[in-house]
Amino acid sequence: MWFAWDLMRIVAFMTTPGRPLLLSRDPDLLEDVHRLAVASGVEPDIAGSAAEGRRLWSSATVVVVGHDIAVEVAAAGLRRRSAVLVATHVDDDTVPWRAALALGAEHVITLPRGGGFLMHKFAEGGEADASRATVVGVVGGAGGAGASVIAASAAVVAARLGLDVILIDADPDGGGVDLLLGAEEAPGARWCDFAGVTSVLAPDTLRAALPSAHGFDVLSVDRDSADPLPQEAVSAVVDSAVSAYDLVVLDLPRGRPEVLENLCSRCDVVLLVVTPDVRGASAAQRRLAGLRALAPIRLVVRHRPGAQIDPDQLATWLDLEVAAEIAHDSRLSAAIDRGDPPAAQERSRLARTCTELVANLAGPR
Repeated sequence: MWFAWDLMRIVAFMTTPGRPLLLSRDPDLLEDVHRLAVASGVEPDIAGSAAEGRRLWSSATVVVVGHDIAVEVAAAGLRRRSAVLVATHVDDDTVPWRAALALGAEHVITLPRGGGFLMHKFAEGGEADASRATVVGVVGGAGGAGASVIAASAAVVAARLGLDVILIDADPDGGGVDLLLGAEEAPGARWCDFAGVTSVLAPDTLRAALPSAHGFDVLSVDRDSADPLPQEAVSAVVDSAVSAYDLVVLDLPRGRPEVLENLCSRCDVVLLVVTPDVRGASAAQRRLAGLRALAPIRLVVRHRPGAQIDPDQLATWLDLEVAAEIAHDSRLSAAIDRGDPPAAQERSRLARTCTELVANLAGPR
């Protein structure tokens, strides 16, 4: 059996790109996944290591990483991409969840139970990826940095630019992004209504359930519930949004590491919002220690009175590229209290800065 799979790995280097890629050294897993691929009408390329698979990593329609080498592949520094799955067997008692998160895996599939889903992914190929949303996460380096304001502003200006947008509030300890938008009374589902969701929803189903405000859909926390966000539902809803919209903006939590890890692994980029002062810089440095392995990070500097660290010095110290600098606006809090969304005034400094930011992030990838 080893000889047969060694031959197949050699053949993989002679094949053309644009097929599924299977990365594993487990002969039983290779046999099962290969059988499912062939039954779906495709012949996968096979690699026994991250080094062997590097050449086909970007061009493969779907990448299936075996649990046996998931840690190796995650550590290989391969470019982040969509349509990555981790496959394991039902009798394997150790699933490398951290590696799956680092890979940005859309699903961990347990065989044989998940065979039907895997066949569907093989048959679908790369077609779904063409319409995949750009996913932008926003998180504060410290409390009060204004991450929720930046997330809401990004959604407002993106909708104004004509993008199909959803803003997802994933911070159960925050006040709710619907409040920032003056949409707390808007009819529609909140997170508590998705508690039982365990699989991907059809785009029309998700859209029909959600409230809308200022030209985009919003999923906010329920202020009447102190329950944590159910992780299975979080994964399913965000994966649903990725196939339903042009842009997904995630308002990420600072104090919920399980939610933060789960969602950062699904982001194309995470914006770390930092105030240019000693407290903000120190807190951001600690925050970065857990974020760098999960997604590309870019810096948003939010100025406020009394903050005196030069943004370029801050970027150098944090070793991050500056995505935007947000000027202080003393009128912003009063506007939000009136129910006016941030960046509602198209000519405001906040709106102009966020428009440029969104255009850069949501453009061609």
